[in-house]
Amino acid sequence: MHFFKHIFLAALLLPCLFAFHSEAASAAPLRVALLIENAAEDNGAATLMKKGLADACAKADIEPSIIVCPPDSDQTALFRKACENNDLVLLFEPRLHMILRDNAANYRKVSFGCIDTGVRAPNIMSVTFSDEQPAFLAGALSALLLQKGQKLGWLEDEEGPVHDTMLAAFIDGAQVQNPDIRVVRRQTGFGGDASAVLKEFAAQNVGITAVAAGYGTPSVLKGMEGGSMLAVGTDGSHFDEASALIPFSVVKRYDKACAELVLAKASGTFAGKQILTYDMGNGGTDCVINPAYKKSKGLPASIERRLAELRHELANGNIRLQDKRIGTLCDCLD
Repeated sequence: MHFFKHIFLAALLLPCLFAFHSEAASAAPLRVALLIENAAEDNGAATLMKKGLADACAKADIEPSIIVCPPDSDQTALFRKACENNDLVLLFEPRLHMILRDNAANYRKVSFGCIDTGVRAPNIMSVTFSDEQPAFLAGALSALLLQKGQKLGWLEDEEGPVHDTMLAAFIDGAQVQNPDIRVVRRQTGFGGDASAVLKEFAAQNVGITAVAAGYGTPSVLKGMEGGSMLAVGTDGSHFDEASALIPFSVVKRYDKACAELVLAKASGTFAGKQILTYDMGNGGTDCVINPAYKKSKGLPASIERRLAELRHELANGNIRLQDKRIGTLCDCLD
């Protein structure tokens, strides 16, 4: 009799136990890993990505982790470890983009957030930037600020499709103002010392340099202090760290992109194969004038007038610019 009584109670309790287990499982935090190549703050893309992850954590139940994958490490092994321990893996750097493309099919239960290029696959949602638009504007404004005979500089850590895209647009914008203008392009290497390049730029009479040095950007801006050369910021505004050097910056909302992908996964709206484009029209990227520089040093009225004119032309499709990112769009992971 007692035996049947226990069976009866077990039958009653079993659905409750399953329901409890289901609730516990659904209450588990979303495990999110952000992969970056350097632990240092760059006040640009990496810093903004971390901010975006923090913003998402404030709005949803997230268990975040940041995994540093230096270029001289086994990045593929670190990528795979992140996949084994997380529900969503985020990345935004070119080397990691290639590893994602080559390995995503092996982790079909993991979702991936790909930022700054587009990879079309069932478990990848991407955000890419129309950064050629604000780079074009920055080139045009830089040309307006140059003194007669001066050149423009482009200082980057490494060559790559994102920088190729932005530089081509930067040159196009500058040549709209002055067809004979020269732009000097140099690299520092990943985390490299820019002092020799800055000396070369000074010797070549470079008046304004677009600084796209990634994690090395803070040290580049520090090295420019006390000189006559101005800088154009990229990724982040860098206004707070070098307000006296930077009249305007090319800003890309990595923070917004990161938060959007995380919250999409947390809310169940994550869409594989979807590629979102952030541009000036939706506030995802822009060429922004530094209010502190404008107040302290002033800017010619022609700068803001020309900025408004060219912004209007871009919005109307009257200026066509090329995206030189590697063609990673494919359905090969179905």
